[in-house]
Amino acid sequence: MNSQRVREEGFSKDADKLVRRLSLVALLLSRRGQPVSADEIRGRIEGYPTMTEDAFKRRFYEDRSELVRLGVEITSETDAYGGPELYRLPADAYYLPPVALSGEELTALAACLVVLEKRFAYSQPLRLALLSLAQGRPELITDAEVPPLTVVPETAAPATVLPKLQAAIAERKTVRFAYYAISRDQELERIVDPYGLQLVAGEWYLIGWCHLREAERTFRLSRIRSRVTHATRAPHDFAKPAGFDIGAYRDRPAWQLAKPTGTARIRVAPEMAWWVEAHWAHCGAIEPQNDGAIVYETAYAEARPLLSWLLGLADAAELLEPAELREQLAARLRRLDSLLDAAPPQAPALQPAGRGAAAGGRRRRRSPGDWRVEVDRFTRLATLTTYLLQSCGGGEALLDVAAIRSALGVSAVELRADVRLLNLVNFGADGALLYAEYEGRTKLRVSCDLAAPAFARPARLSPLQADTLLLAIELVGGQLPTASGAALASAAAKLRDAREGTTPTLVSGDLLLPADEVLDAANTAIVERRLLDIEYWTEGTARFSRRTVEPYLLIHSRGEWYYVCWCRTAGGTRVFRVATTKAARLLEERFEPRPEVELALYRREGIPASGSYAPRTATIWYSPAVHRWIAERQPVRALADGSCLAEQPYVDEHWLSHHLLRFADEARPVAPPEAVADLRATLRRLLAVYGR
Repeated sequence: MNSQRVREEGFSKDADKLVRRLSLVALLLSRRGQPVSADEIRGRIEGYPTMTEDAFKRRFYEDRSELVRLGVEITSETDAYGGPELYRLPADAYYLPPVALSGEELTALAACLVVLEKRFAYSQPLRLALLSLAQGRPELITDAEVPPLTVVPETAAPATVLPKLQAAIAERKTVRFAYYAISRDQELERIVDPYGLQLVAGEWYLIGWCHLREAERTFRLSRIRSRVTHATRAPHDFAKPAGFDIGAYRDRPAWQLAKPTGTARIRVAPEMAWWVEAHWAHCGAIEPQNDGAIVYETAYAEARPLLSWLLGLADAAELLEPAELREQLAARLRRLDSLLDAAPPQAPALQPAGRGAAAGGRRRRRSPGDWRVEVDRFTRLATLTTYLLQSCGGGEALLDVAAIRSALGVSAVELRADVRLLNLVNFGADGALLYAEYEGRTKLRVSCDLAAPAFARPARLSPLQADTLLLAIELVGGQLPTASGAALASAAAKLRDAREGTTPTLVSGDLLLPADEVLDAANTAIVERRLLDIEYWTEGTARFSRRTVEPYLLIHSRGEWYYVCWCRTAGGTRVFRVATTKAARLLEERFEPRPEVELALYRREGIPASGSYAPRTATIWYSPAVHRWIAERQPVRALADGSCLAEQPYVDEHWLSHHLLRFADEARPVAPPEAVADLRATLRRLLAVYGR
């Protein structure tokens, strides 16, 4: 084969490697488990015959290692009579293990793709994994209906950082990048062994071994300030520690991100005891009290985030122990009391979000689409091969190009390049795999060849594809409103079994566990068009309300679950948080969908920005200590002393007071006067408690 043909327009510089690896797999699969010698491999696989002995050994080792990374392991054995080493590819090392998914489970998985595609960085591996699982039934994927659920998993695309890190994790490559440590207001070069990625409340985080700190560390991808590059030219740089489990990073509160340094005991009043029990019992212990209150005991590594969480509960929680932490809290409250009496600062010009006073505020421009993670080219080609062979049924067929592109989610340019490359894979077995040629722009004629049966069955899922499927199920939460809300949960269990116990490198880590009973009730109400009776706590107040609602849509946004309803009590469209719904009871009465309930905005953007529903705005002063965090997420007015002013939309002064108390003496309202007065009243009640 002429190497110039491989290098024609549309091919990458690694096209010859792909042809070689596909041909190698074709040869070994065509032998149906029988061993093949290295000499035969060298003589029959395109590219190997022209290499020297040493070059062949090196390239063959690289090809085998790459296939292992993709989940395809070529085994070796020594000839019993002292002959050359032999190689084989057992069928179960390449073909997709039998995952007995029901039609309902496949429909639910396809609906996951509908919900996530075009807003999810891993859309392509998800689509190709589902196409393999459909096993010749692509219509299950392409014809999936839009379900009454939307997920907004990512707030900002981290440019090319995410794809580069995903590849480095798979290849076990140490990476180098400049990182802004916001707590130190310092940018330093970091060298990291990347272990896995976690999505928390819409932000991606890298977990790995930091060579600078000589410890496992977590890095927020939006704070990486440079290109991510490999630290060495070696094929692999590190081995992941045997005991590493990325699952241990799930659902950890901010005060438990490191080794515990103490234990706190907190009394929670009866009106909020249910909330702490429902969402925080997994990271502490609950002691019921005779009056309906609880004592919540939790270990903590860092005091500040624990105090922030506790102060957000305001009057409903009291820190009992340890005494030194209680005094630290009281001192911060006294400083806040003094701040409220200080003269308000003058407001300078507004500074856009993401532009801090320090270097950490800089953000690089992002190109559209460059943040998406793609499957490796081998997996894409193998999936396309199986799709084409299944479509032509072992003979010849004229296929619709638009249907092929829709099924695989590829561009016209990508499909043409892939088809040309597949036509070159014809040296590994007893003939070519297939031959495909365009007839005009809309049709592709495909002819199967002698080696085609080896690729007619779908390949096993790559580790990336398996991780992506499970992450998609996590994001949708097993609560997809289908005929059975348990379809995704059962599909996830089957997929985990098919992965043979290997640990994932890609997980979600929401900050609040979902209230399953509320989600189940909302899910059923949406599917069956039944009324829902809810008891709802308005955050930041001690007020509960009973409402009768017509649920229309579930939303998963920034790590939280919501449900969009027509509230019969209020007489309008309302959005309710699952986390602040104390109880939900299904009613027998059914409802007809109202045309005035507009869902398009919610599907596209999740929960609308505060300014779209909050009638008032408060001007908030933030200290230099927290300025950088505020400037990272919203526009600010920087002050000469390093502090800043920002505008906070709000509905209720009580909510605003609880929100600001999380910052203790690092934030205070400047205007309007009623916001200052409400915080002052709440603060005086707290000082009376901690002044005892």
